[in-house]
Amino acid sequence: MRRLDPVRTALLALVLAASAAFAAAQVANFTWTPASPTTSTPVNFTDTSTPTPTSWAWDFGDPASGGANTSNVQNPTHTYGAAGQYTVTLTVSGGSVAHQTITVAPGGAGSCNSATTLCLVNNRFQVTVNWTKSDGTSGIGTPVKLTDESGYFWFFDPNNIELVVKVLNGCGLNNAYWVFAAGLTNVQVNWLVTDTQTGATYVGTNDQGSAFAPIQQTNAFPTSCP
Repeated sequence: MRRLDPVRTALLALVLAASAAFAAAQVANFTWTPASPTTSTPVNFTDTSTPTPTSWAWDFGDPASGGANTSNVQNPTHTYGAAGQYTVTLTVSGGSVAHQTITVAPGGAGSCNSATTLCLVNNRFQVTVNWTKSDGTSGIGTPVKLTDESGYFWFFDPNNIELVVKVLNGCGLNNAYWVFAAGLTNVQVNWLVTDTQTGATYVGTNDQGSAFAPIQQTNAFPTSCP
């Protein structure tokens, strides 16, 4: 059996010890804006961990949002569909964990058709979109209203449509409101449609690197009629 050179063995031990010490030294922490968020308004989370973590695992405490409830980017965004208190957890490299409670208040009509929220069907349904690129950068989709039932979002360029969303009143056909959507992107997309009258939500997700699959959900809001 070949024996390791004593010098190399010592150096390897030092490297491993230094790596372990570096990982153990990470302290998880984060902030968010706005400080007092409301439903259907994207919340921007900022990693303030020290000194320099290399990985991040977020849990937004919102299992109702499906796949949008977690993220591995450094500074993600998340939209809460219902008012309440949510415990947000950040785990960074080395295993350090930070927990903080965020209080989300009911959104008002003033948030409709803002720089981040598209409101449809006489402002009853609010749509918000978060995107994440393969390099980890993320942001909020900018809405443009087309009709009372439809609109689109752009991510990087106002002239480049990324996601089209339509909400239809299908109560007379199957006693539900319908959600149709189509995307012209392959980045990760988390989008949320909220019925502001009932609090019901419809969550959509497109995985990173996947072509956006068309959505024709004719039972998206089965409890929102009449």
